[in-house]
Amino acid sequence: SQLLAWLDVTGVAVSLGSGLFLVFVFFPSLKTIPDRAQRMKTLAAAIQYFHPIFLLGICTVFMTGAMRLTDLKIDFGQFYYSSLGHVLMWKFGLTTLIFLIAGGQCFGMGLKLQRMANGVIEGTLERQEKLANAIKKMATWNVIALAVTIYFGLKLLPIVYGQH
Repeated sequence: SQLLAWLDVTGVAVSLGSGLFLVFVFFPSLKTIPDRAQRMKTLAAAIQYFHPIFLLGICTVFMTGAMRLTDLKIDFGQFYYSSLGHVLMWKFGLTTLIFLIAGGQCFGMGLKLQRMANGVIEGTLERQEKLANAIKKMATWNVIALAVTIYFGLKLLPIVYGQH
């Protein structure tokens, strides 16, 4: 349906856009803050809002894709796996990878960095900076995995809307 398509595109825009912003705009802009502790507090405050938005985007894409698969199974019938199986296996594998990376980035390292930067748990400034660098690396890998997943999604378009 049209609504699912728009929700899917919106989810892609939110997840990929926020990931690109974090990696290529926000992290470089942190370097303008001279005080290292303030830099970590600023990052912690930002990811408090960024991570839920990013997770909302990837969850929206996942759910709309899952709903669309039901329609495709009906439309393709017995040719569903032979027509779409190869591309869908790549998408499923990449989706799993995206969620694993996002879980580590958002729930593992992100929450720990927030607590350390705000003095809730102990953590040296060096440890916080290591977590920040790891979050940036994970966010970069997620942007790459999202881009490749989008590529495979685009490969499905001619199959889904063409002759089958």
